[in-house]
Amino acid sequence: MLGKYEDKVYTAICSEKTLQSNEKGFFMQFVENVQEEVGQDWIQNTFGTLKSDKERIRKVYEYEPLKTVVFDTLSRVQEIYRQKSADVSQSRRRLAEQALKNGEIQKALILYSQSILRSPPTGENKAVDDGKSLSLGFWGRSQVFATMNEYNFALSDIQTALKENIFDSYKAQAFWKMGVCYKAVGEVERSKVAFGVAEKLLQNNEGALRNLKKDMEKDYKQNSNQFKKSLPKVSGKSHPKLPNASSKICIKQAKGLGRFVAAQEAVQTGDVLTVEPPYAACLLPECFGTHCHHCFDRLIAPVGCPTCCSIAFCGNDCRNIAVKTYHSFECKYLDLLIGSGMSILAHTALRMITQNNLEKILKIYENKDLEPVYSLCTNSELRRPEDFFQRTLMACFLLRCLQKCGYFPYRRDDDCTPSEDELKVAELLLLHLQILQFNAHEIYESKCSTNHRFKGVKAGYIGVAVYPTSSYFNHSCYPGVTRYFVGKNIILTATRPINPGEIIPENYGPVFTRRNLVERQKSLSSRYWFVCECIACIQNWPSLDKGLDNVSRKVRCPTQRCTYYFVLPVENDTIKCPKCKKNVCLTENIVRLKNCEEQLKEAGELMEKEDAKNGIRLLQEAIDVFHKVSVPPHRDIHLGQELLRTFLAEAGNVHVVAQ
Repeated sequence: MLGKYEDKVYTAICSEKTLQSNEKGFFMQFVENVQEEVGQDWIQNTFGTLKSDKERIRKVYEYEPLKTVVFDTLSRVQEIYRQKSADVSQSRRRLAEQALKNGEIQKALILYSQSILRSPPTGENKAVDDGKSLSLGFWGRSQVFATMNEYNFALSDIQTALKENIFDSYKAQAFWKMGVCYKAVGEVERSKVAFGVAEKLLQNNEGALRNLKKDMEKDYKQNSNQFKKSLPKVSGKSHPKLPNASSKICIKQAKGLGRFVAAQEAVQTGDVLTVEPPYAACLLPECFGTHCHHCFDRLIAPVGCPTCCSIAFCGNDCRNIAVKTYHSFECKYLDLLIGSGMSILAHTALRMITQNNLEKILKIYENKDLEPVYSLCTNSELRRPEDFFQRTLMACFLLRCLQKCGYFPYRRDDDCTPSEDELKVAELLLLHLQILQFNAHEIYESKCSTNHRFKGVKAGYIGVAVYPTSSYFNHSCYPGVTRYFVGKNIILTATRPINPGEIIPENYGPVFTRRNLVERQKSLSSRYWFVCECIACIQNWPSLDKGLDNVSRKVRCPTQRCTYYFVLPVENDTIKCPKCKKNVCLTENIVRLKNCEEQLKEAGELMEKEDAKNGIRLLQEAIDVFHKVSVPPHRDIHLGQELLRTFLAEAGNVHVVAQ
């Protein structure tokens, strides 16, 4: 399949990891049990001859020896999730109150948030806090935010505490503090209204009224520097047919390349080519406690699911969207799904179903050609029978979870046997598992220190998503774009100029500056099932630590459309070009190359000064000019492109870690 770079064992391991990433999970054990029952000969010579996903799904449910062992496992699927606890909520709140008294602000904030996330809905357990644990948690956390001068968060928590019917004895204080918060965030009229309500509630308490008057006259400052990152606009005009893309790109198709993105017109360094929300996205389980389950922003004032304690949201808006759609089905089975060891890709395959209701999913099934995501590569013609078999079993497991969670409104019995509609959903799940293996993007945030915004920055992965338009970009070990993320939106920006008609490549992981040819090819052939034939691979460019320093500098022939380049140094700046046969002067190009190198050095100095704005401007200019007068590889220009990627990523998800 992949010639000298193919490692069948490693390829099989990579493929399995896209189904089950956690070795402690039970899914692959389930697969092994089924494989033992039917035998490798049946998988190879019977299941392996099936030609469609429809046939594969139905074979599992119809072939009696296979059906029996599969149903035995699927019949045991049941709700497993972390339930709410008023006792735990009360305990966390009391610890938070003590921490706040001790001046341990951050500890108090964490404990109050835990109290909120663990609290059952208001009125559910009246034996604890008279059923008002949730409102008390929000009220307590609002005091912490007020202490921190984070009045916007304090205001939101007070409003929620009132909505959750806080004790009457707290209401005067709540409107009082609401008035303070409104005043701090600049909403003067609302501040007056809130203070007025507090006055009425305190009409018989002269001491409190005097203090209220004092607070009404004070000035308050909102100290929060928290803000939502804004999305950039694509360069040029919006593409008429490709959602969320620039008109500077187009989709082409060629033998051996499939569909790919090319330049419709000249692309310059820094051009924004796509700004795309995901078709579907899932947060990594290890980020459930740090990021919003829906938008992927870092949590500051988290709110919880009304039912489970497994996840958190940045606010009510994200929570309401999630609990009205996908999370209503995943909620009580989330811990089971994680316990199965299934990969984040498998979860995303499920999310592609749960984010829509059954009626819409059945329409999608009948009209897949209208959904761009279903035109993405599956490599089904290269897939081995064992791989198809494993994915089919995962589709059946996910379908069983959907059967149990109420996704199919008409299902009443506990039989695993699927209906015709359920079989269609299982087919889609199997298709999703194939698409996502080769088209999913890892969503990341840049982790930097308080000491320096750019030194030692590392990418921390937080989730996975599929982007139909951005997935059309083919790979190169010498990429033409870089990606960063705002929330779960992907932004692809050009890191070098691309001429009209040329391929605009992305990078799927292995880049030539960091990994040698053999390492890159093994990784790509095992993970993505292709042999890379980019210029860095064909010419076997050296990596940074294996000789890139020693590559000679070059300048292009100045004759228009001539592709020849001269290796520096040259004996004479005026020389005959062996390709176009003209006598040419190289002086101007040599000078411009030297200027580029000086600009790259200056950009490095701007990085030291943490001046991203001017650094980006300088790098864009230098990289554009370099490609007019020289050709890669060139150590300084590639380091400059890496620096540009670091600068650009600051506009996306960033987490500052205290040092």
